Amino acid sequence: MSEVDPNPSENPAPQNDALDYPPPQFTQPPATTDEIFWGWHDFFLFLFITVLALGLAMLAAAGIRHVLHLSDARMNIVLVFSQFAAYGISFTCLKWMFQAEYGEPLLKSLHWLPSQIVPATLAFVGLGQAFLIQIIAALMRVPKIESPMTKLLADRPTAIVLAVLAVTVAPMAEELAFRGLLQPLMTRMIGVVPGILVTAALFGFMHLEQYASWQSVLLVGLAGAGFGVMRYWTGSTRAAAIMHAGYNSALFILFFTQKGPPH
Repeated sequence: MSEVDPNPSENPAPQNDALDYPPPQFTQPPATTDEIFWGWHDFFLFLFITVLALGLAMLAAAGIRHVLHLSDARMNIVLVFSQFAAYGISFTCLKWMFQAEYGEPLLKSLHWLPSQIVPATLAFVGLGQAFLIQIIAALMRVPKIESPMTKLLADRPTAIVLAVLAVTVAPMAEELAFRGLLQPLMTRMIGVVPGILVTAALFGFMHLEQYASWQSVLLVGLAGAGFGVMRYWTGSTRAAAIMHAGYNSALFILFFTQKGPPH
């Protein structure tokens, strides 16, 4: 007769080995995978609102000049601030669109998120890219022509205001629009590499009126491709914006150190 264990709770019955295996783990999608909910109609509506806001901002600037009798130099500062005010209006409308149509927040939806790369490194990458593109520009012998940008930089106060906005507000606005809103639509439609390149080309073309030469547009598009790669690689529009800020900082550092602040 077998002996009965007086403490059965201390010696549990053997269990199936299969139950000892840990449950399967399901990893999150990589950072480069964009789960987007907006469509082309949202982008074109945002584009329409932006153009309309820029037009209204220019009219408001003209009214301010008429009332205050501003000089051409001071008027340039008003125009710069008017442009960024228009960006504020367009992104506010985009925020309302996302909330009303999808119930989603704007910045998180456009992947304005921290990345694993520290901001200082991102800015340094932007600086390096700027110097590399300047070398390419020298090899291309980009012509020195008068453009709206050179006219803005010809005045010291305007150049300072433009430099401050170019390393703060401009990278955020442009990256949210191009790498946050547009690039995911492009990559979903035509693939990653073509999507990054087409977005970069449109980014360069947007600067045609400012620089007035196809060589400059090509170089700006090349910079945009670098921002697009950073956006895709990190999954963070904020990372691309910090890199963009570093890039713009390098351009103004070169401008002020080589030629001195304009008078």
